[in-house]
Amino acid sequence: MAGWACWVSAQDQDMSLHARIARVENGLRWPVAVRGEAVHAMALAERMRALHVPGLGVAVIDGGRIAWARAYGVADAGSGRPLTTDTLFQAASISKPVAAVLSLRLAGQGKLDLDEDINRRLHAWKLPGARTVTARALLSHTAGMPAGGVPGYGAAEPLPTLLQVLAGAAPAKPPKAEPDHAPGPYAYSSLGYGVLQQYIVDAAGRPFADLARDQVLAPLGMRDSLFAASPPSALTARVAAGHALDGSKVDGGWRRFPELAAAGLWSTPGDLARFVTALQRAAAGHGGAFLSQDQVKALFTPVRKDYGLGFELDHQGAQPAFHHSGAQDGYQALMFGYVGSGQGAVIMTNGAGGWPLIEELMRSIAAEYGWQDYRPLERAAAPADTALYDRFAGDYLVSNIVLHIERRGDRLYAAGPPLGPDPVELVPAGDHDFFIREKDATLHFDANGDAPVQTLSFVDGRPRPGRRQ
Repeated sequence: MAGWACWVSAQDQDMSLHARIARVENGLRWPVAVRGEAVHAMALAERMRALHVPGLGVAVIDGGRIAWARAYGVADAGSGRPLTTDTLFQAASISKPVAAVLSLRLAGQGKLDLDEDINRRLHAWKLPGARTVTARALLSHTAGMPAGGVPGYGAAEPLPTLLQVLAGAAPAKPPKAEPDHAPGPYAYSSLGYGVLQQYIVDAAGRPFADLARDQVLAPLGMRDSLFAASPPSALTARVAAGHALDGSKVDGGWRRFPELAAAGLWSTPGDLARFVTALQRAAAGHGGAFLSQDQVKALFTPVRKDYGLGFELDHQGAQPAFHHSGAQDGYQALMFGYVGSGQGAVIMTNGAGGWPLIEELMRSIAAEYGWQDYRPLERAAAPADTALYDRFAGDYLVSNIVLHIERRGDRLYAAGPPLGPDPVELVPAGDHDFFIREKDATLHFDANGDAPVQTLSFVDGRPRPGRRQ
């Protein structure tokens, strides 16, 4: 009887988990909810189709372990090759947290010093300029390096070496690696991580990819992860191809990056979830020989603008969180974890339209697992004078993008690149003010007299004026 009881308990747990997964799959939410309305839940498959995202992988962390991982859709829209939990994605800037952990590990072993002038150990190339630049400053984007990402190289383009990138030598694309402002202020710099990569290579005397494998990936059991400008031919059958906003495949499947520390990681949601849980264990003092509590504290202590050493940080709520996103041509990804509760998630997509999908799915996971973050913002709707709607309709130029406003019966709709592929309803918050469920954005029409409105204000994080065309 005892064995039968254990079997029933395990079966009940499986059924409970399947029910949770089903609720997550069918509970995607927009960023804004109308106060008093029932939650508008959406199915993952439906949203993947709407946003032209061929495939998505997800791993959910609960209780300090991977609770479940699933894969949806296809790895290649052309061939229809199914996506699996073993499919590798281009992780893009999620490479940076892994490079940061590698740096802390090597520093702990005395192979480099986060606070020395990096030129002391750079041999093959030296960083120009008279100012002292440290690995800690490069890790926290405070080294004065040029802001922005790195361009990458298509399948038909010659691939430069990292040294050619740093020196600005052909066939590398500009800019070359040199500070363009004083160190101290935060300026997100992928090129700065290219400099960090060369410092690590020269200091430790081994290729970056080998160091990352031996120091981070292998110890954590991340067997489906590697650093490479492009995955080796033996793995290409397991790699998800990137896809553009319209769902078409990126030329060559993906772009290539010699700046491995900035953008060269290939991984799976499951492997990155292992990375998250290892950091959570270390933060709790259970990291063993991998990372000490002090090392994790250094990673998770903000240096500037809620960014620590390789990680974006959120210390606003009751539960501090660490995270990083990744975006390249045809790929969008997010890695998220709470420092203390043992919860988190990793979502990776092979579609350029994947970011709103990731956020919608994160809201569903958050609702199911009781997270404090990723809750929809509630806004109050208010009656509006629909007689004004004809005066609002038309095309407006907003930051060099055309926003089309259209009346359909007693409702207004907006369409344009900032809002996604389909028109979205404008929910009235007054006669001249509206908000959008699908995006945390508001619109205000500058009505004056009875003539058609000529100007509006579109706010999606920052005010953007618009003028009728």
